[in-house]
Amino acid sequence: MKKKSFIQVWAIASVVMFLLSCLWHGVLLNDYVNIKYPMWLYFLMASIVYVVIGFILTYLHQYTTVHKLKYKGLVIGVLLGFFIYLIAFVLGVSYNPHSMEHTVVDFIWQMAEQGFGGMTVGVALNFVADYEQLAKSDQ
Repeated sequence: MKKKSFIQVWAIASVVMFLLSCLWHGVLLNDYVNIKYPMWLYFLMASIVYVVIGFILTYLHQYTTVHKLKYKGLVIGVLLGFFIYLIAFVLGVSYNPHSMEHTVVDFIWQMAEQGFGGMTVGVALNFVADYEQLAKSDQ
């Protein structure tokens, strides 16, 4: 895959996951009222985190050699979400005090969010590959 295509897929996945996070924490849970520091700093740090997560997802999807796995992006995303939440949990990064229900719901959401990001990578990579193949056949 071309470098430009990799960057496009990476950007799409990062934006999708960032928007899903904003929907979950900002609209559905209204967690932003619990943030103790400036919102611009939160959004800056969150965007950096999602750019890194998007890169990892895109890289793993592109360079892992799992054959005949139909939902490769979803599986990679869910596994990455699992590990990211474990890191956040151990470090104590949360919007609210940890109750068992809150922890379980956040854990499931993190895996779903990264799973959707992984599916986005898979769909975008297939789209880019089809577009590149079509461009080659037109020449």
